[in-house]
Parts: sequence; structure tokens; C-alpha cells
Amino acid sequence: MVYRLEHVGLGTRRDAYPATVRFYEQVFGWHRVREEAGELTFVGDGTGARLEIFPTDAPPLVDPHHLAFAVSAEDFDAVYRALVEAGASPAAPFINTFGDRIAFFDDPGGNRAQIVARVAPLAE
Repeated sequence: MVYRLEHVGLGTRRDAYPATVRFYEQVFGWHRVREEAGELTFVGDGTGARLEIFPTDAPPLVDPHHLAFAVSAEDFDAVYRALVEAGASPAAPFINTFGDRIAFFDDPGGNRAQIVARVAPLAE
């Protein structure tokens, strides 16, 4: 039996909690799946990927640990601009040894993430 990943839990500073939820809605077009009275919010992409965002005093997800968001090569520059418009300061995009285009950024809670346009998408 194989079980699917239901969600990834992502802690954020308490003062950045609302901004972090809005960030993933604004930049990536994700929507709120469930909210629990300011204690946690699930956001999803509509195809099964979900983040559980919750306020915490724990440190953020930092480099080298990160979230990765797949974007098409055609949309990469537009998503990069959306990150900047949302207040993130993404690093300069680069191409890795496999030909994938990548840019790292921090969300409002200080969590490390990336956008990636893969030459060969990951298989299921």
C-alpha cells in the first residue's frame, strides 16, 4: 500500500502569520482549504498539494531546508515578479547542473522556499 502526502506543516512567526497565509494566496494562487480560528490555516493548490500554516515561536525553515514550487518555464519570470511585488527579496535566478531554472526566497515568516522550472518534471 502506498499513502500520499496529505500536507506539509509550515510554522511562521506569530506576527507574520496572516501575512504568510496571504503571501501563498497572492503569489501562487493557492486558496484556503480550512481555517481554525487563527490557530492554523490550510492552503491548497486545488490538485492535492497543501500547506498547513500555523503561528509558532519555533525558528523558520531555513537554508538548506526549503519548500519548492513548480512553475513552467514560460511563467517563471512572472512568478519571480509576483514574489518581488509581494515583498519577498528573491535571490537571482540560476540554472542548476540539470538545466532547471531556480530562484530561492524567504516568505514573510522567514521560511526558505524556491520556485523551480524543471527541464524534466518529477515523475509520480
